[in-house]
Amino acid sequence: MRRIFFAVLMYFFFGLFSPALAINQLADGVRCEKQIIDLINGAQDYIDAAIYAINRKSVVNALIAAKKRGVKIRLLTDRSQLASVKDINDVERLMIAGIDVRIHTTKGLMHAKMAVFDGKNTVSGSFNWTDSAVERNHEICNFFIDDPAYAAQHRQLFDRFWRENPQDKSDRWLRLRGRCGDILLLRT
Repeated sequence: MRRIFFAVLMYFFFGLFSPALAINQLADGVRCEKQIIDLINGAQDYIDAAIYAINRKSVVNALIAAKKRGVKIRLLTDRSQLASVKDINDVERLMIAGIDVRIHTTKGLMHAKMAVFDGKNTVSGSFNWTDSAVERNHEICNFFIDDPAYAAQHRQLFDRFWRENPQDKSDRWLRLRGRCGDILLLRT
């Protein structure tokens, strides 16, 4: 017992213990939404997000505001979620605002729900950035605050997803869907 206490004490004194904070929000979409918006509002350099579905106006507005203040944003979302007019309109708003949006077009679903903020904060879990996730569903949000190592692992995964879904494939898919035609012209 004494050895365990001494080992824990050594971690604290010699900085081997990570100062990271993990916060779990279980089945409370309102708190998940608030924490995500706080992270978006606090981002200074970049946000990388792979979100299966996005249609929550408060989150879309926070992302647009972050882009306006100079935050680089890369957003990957799944094509199956863009069947709804509501969802495609929110994705169009993000694209019109200049946010780099790609549509997952490879086989299977891009079912991930994760985001990395400035290389130090991460959110992952089951929480889509949607009205139903906030208002009706039972969701899990895991927030890892001030944990660069965890953020780096998630960014590496995001970068892989991003490479697997190049912009030209995303644009071709949007053209085939008859959506976002004017936005595509802005990219050329």
